Amino acid sequence: MDKLRVINLKIPARHGVYDYEKDKDGLFELDLEILADLSKPSQTDNIEDTINYDDVISLTTKIFLKKDYNLIEAVGEDICQNLLNNFPIDTIKLKIRKPHAPIVASFDTVEVEIVRSK
Repeated sequence: MDKLRVINLKIPARHGVYDYEKDKDGLFELDLEILADLSKPSQTDNIEDTINYDDVISLTTKIFLKKDYNLIEAVGEDICQNLLNNFPIDTIKLKIRKPHAPIVASFDTVEVEIVRSK
């Protein structure tokens, strides 16, 4: 299966359980890995035959910003279902990182990975 990837898409948003997380934007980082058959666009060299990554990024960003979610798991599920419903995707793997998570510990980031298939 072929793959299309978007790596480290940065979106400022207000997702979190605590009220203070919803008071100002935190920068979230997203990776998308899309498994789909890309043989036709590989042969035709025509954008209409492929999954346009600009459209994928636009839909992902729109969903990520449509409301302030408590959990990144919930916004991740919403993104995965919308991408599966709107594009000829077999499987989507989405990672959402929250480097500013309100945890008293030394860490680089927290990350949720969601994998969904048709």
